Amino acid sequence: MKMIGTLLVMAASTFAGWIYSTLLKKRLTLLNALIQSFQWLETEIGYASTPLVEAFTRISGRTQEDVQLIFSTFVEALQDPAGLTADEAWQHCIKQNQETLPLKADDWALLFDFGRTLGTTDREHQVTAIRQTLERLQLQTTGATEEWKKNERLYRYLGVAGGALVVLIFY
Repeated sequence: MKMIGTLLVMAASTFAGWIYSTLLKKRLTLLNALIQSFQWLETEIGYASTPLVEAFTRISGRTQEDVQLIFSTFVEALQDPAGLTADEAWQHCIKQNQETLPLKADDWALLFDFGRTLGTTDREHQVTAIRQTLERLQLQTTGATEEWKKNERLYRYLGVAGGALVVLIFY
């Protein structure tokens, strides 16, 4: 019976370590997908002069599932009969998706800041805001890459070591 308990504790703690290290990788993947989506948005708004709803609809059709969720929620909020402004719709969609996506507070703050410029200025200022957001996203991605490289194995080993410690304490 003790052996089964030992195996269960070890498996659970190891699994927890793997999950946490996977969240680091998922954040990095999501930030990269956001960068690509914002580059497409820059093209749609800057060169094609596409309206916001149409630009976000096009981009949500070609992007990763998590970013697609953000963009499609934004389009739905913009098309809501309540008549939300672009900033209000963006803030609403970010708040709605905050619990489900593995981004950190700094990442969310960056996205919230981007929404404040949506639909309130002319095309050139929109493109400037998108470029600034891209630069900030690239900095976040650099930090996320370093964190992932530095901590991926650490969290996996900590899961195993934590399980072993619990087993040793209670055995």
